[in-house]
Amino acid sequence: MSTAGSSSHDGISLLSLTLFTGIGYGTILTIYIQCLFSLVHSPMRQAPRLFFLGYTSAMFILETLYTAANSRRVWMAFVINWGSPTSPTSYEIGLWDDWAGIAAMACYIISNWLADALMLGRCTILFRNMKNTRWLIPIPCTIFLVVIATSINLFVNTTEIFKSMEAMTKAYCIFVVVDLSFNIITASLIIACIMIHRAKLRKPIRTHDHGREYLNIIAMTTESCMISAISSIIYLVLYATDNFVQYPFMAIQNQMQVIAPFILILRIIQGKAWTRRTDVDIADHLLPSNLEDFPSSFS
Repeated sequence: MSTAGSSSHDGISLLSLTLFTGIGYGTILTIYIQCLFSLVHSPMRQAPRLFFLGYTSAMFILETLYTAANSRRVWMAFVINWGSPTSPTSYEIGLWDDWAGIAAMACYIISNWLADALMLGRCTILFRNMKNTRWLIPIPCTIFLVVIATSINLFVNTTEIFKSMEAMTKAYCIFVVVDLSFNIITASLIIACIMIHRAKLRKPIRTHDHGREYLNIIAMTTESCMISAISSIIYLVLYATDNFVQYPFMAIQNQMQVIAPFILILRIIQGKAWTRRTDVDIADHLLPSNLEDFPSSFS
């Protein structure tokens, strides 16, 4: 590898592990604080407020530990290792099997599980509250189990990265593909479920103005899915073209996986997923009981 190429790789790694991860962590911190303030003034019942408080706090703690572990790798590679024959980038990648690198990967995997579990939970609630859709519940559940299996395989390969770097990157690619499939399929099922429910509401009411809140939910679900999906697609493109940027981009991708559910939760807490007016509209039109229970999954 040429000196110019090595210097370029070092610069990319340093930027991704400092500036870009710093921006990502700052974004997560900002949204987390917004969630806390919104929870204080939210008219939600105590149970969902405590759930969202615990969920966002757990995700924030995991992301803080992940960022701290990455900062340690930067310190070790670009400060402690300064002046050694080994390039900082190569040294930093070699630290992935260090205790801090393993802890960072564990935080990444657990936070990804929590993000996917939130999506799975909302999908399951929707299917349970609608007729003729419960048979779809095993589909996202099965894919979620595959996500867990591939993430465990990724963790094992990370601890043995000294044996084969190629095996670790391949395991990570498989994990990203499965997780991307889970998010797209689950989001698509949620959107289809909401559209069917919206059509049932509009049929007896016979108006095109009703159901704007459902469109808000669809927009939020799509937005949350797109945030994580775009980062996954970028990584897969980098992996397919064998671009070096795929390695430092892993740190950025983790933060995108946390930002996506944080934005969704913030919208829910702020009441943009459902409004009291919608409950009144539904009750006034005396819809079937299974439809009246539907909004509870978004409040």
